[in-house]
Amino acid sequence: MRAGDAPSASVLLVDDQPSDLMALERQLSGSGLRVVKATSGEEALRQLDDQDFALILMDVRMPGLDGFETARLIRQHEPLRRVPLIFLSGASREEASVVNGYANGAVDYLRKPVEPEALRAKVRVFVDLYLEREALRRERAQERRLLEERRLAVEKDRERLLEELREAVRLRDEFLSVASHELKTPLTPLALRLRLLLQELEAEPDSPGTRRLLRHLETARQQVRRLTVLVDGLLDTTHITSGRIALCHEEDVNLAAIVRNVAASFETQAERAGCPMGLEVPGHVLGRWDPLRLEQVVSNLLSNALKFGAGSPVHLRVEEREGWGRLVVRDQGIGMDDGVRARLFRRFERGVSERHYGGLGLGLFISQQIVQAMGGRILVESTPGQGATFTVELPCSALPESPPPGRGPS
Repeated sequence: MRAGDAPSASVLLVDDQPSDLMALERQLSGSGLRVVKATSGEEALRQLDDQDFALILMDVRMPGLDGFETARLIRQHEPLRRVPLIFLSGASREEASVVNGYANGAVDYLRKPVEPEALRAKVRVFVDLYLEREALRRERAQERRLLEERRLAVEKDRERLLEELREAVRLRDEFLSVASHELKTPLTPLALRLRLLLQELEAEPDSPGTRRLLRHLETARQQVRRLTVLVDGLLDTTHITSGRIALCHEEDVNLAAIVRNVAASFETQAERAGCPMGLEVPGHVLGRWDPLRLEQVVSNLLSNALKFGAGSPVHLRVEEREGWGRLVVRDQGIGMDDGVRARLFRRFERGVSERHYGGLGLGLFISQQIVQAMGGRILVESTPGQGATFTVELPCSALPESPPPGRGPS
């Protein structure tokens, strides 16, 4: 150990004889150590409470608390157990007691008068171990600080990315809303013009040219209706995402009548798809619902059934059970597996390829949001190759305390 190294370490000297303390201090001078002196066991304990030490050199025989008792008290405190202790023995008859003192935590002992070289050599070993341990502790503390700084930086980056993502989603939804409104603007008068033109041509149905034009007009009207449905879907999605879905509840809305009317409007499409429609609908199933939104849900479900069940029958059933109105739409089409069913009601989600079936993947998402906003729920059961069954359950008045009959809680 050299003075130039200037180690940051302190050694505690404990002896009731001032002359022995001074001798020890002289022998350690030039080592670069900070030497702290205590003249009793009690004073040594106070010094240990106030600061850290690399080593304790302590006399065995002292009045009051002797060296053994002081060592025992030191070892009772967890932070102090790691401080190595060397006993100083002034008489040969104490050697047996010093050996026994190892049980109290001493790591070595030296005979008085202490040989300077032996003292410095032993002190150097323990101080070097202390400095290495402290360096390792500081290194680990620095690593922890760096890890914490990195964690905070990652967390900050994550928050920034989340904020950027939220802003991107907001801008996307704003764009979709604006684009949908702009697309909707020319569609409305276009649909009106097509209807007027159709009425004029129907007034003279016998002309060969008229019949040809009627076919073209009907095709154009179908495409306009399809585009209108897509635009309405985008508008509804932006409203739902921003929490602005609007419902206009009315008393005594007849679910049965709505289903019959929607089914009638889909007769041409069902015939084109080769799907005979079967209706099991009573005269009235009344509830407090939004009729236009309810019509939208029925249209979405029936449109899906005709699309994915083409060439097979589609069955619609309406009933009331214990205050709940139920609509069941069943097709015998391609069906779906558990993986598709689990994600079916997400935005822009499709159960099959867009190339084969088209659409934006919004109909079921919007339908579920509407049904839930009216206090109900929509369920699906399906097996690949065996079709799908969608069930809408709605409270006929205020939401009942119990779930729909035969079902657990949502």
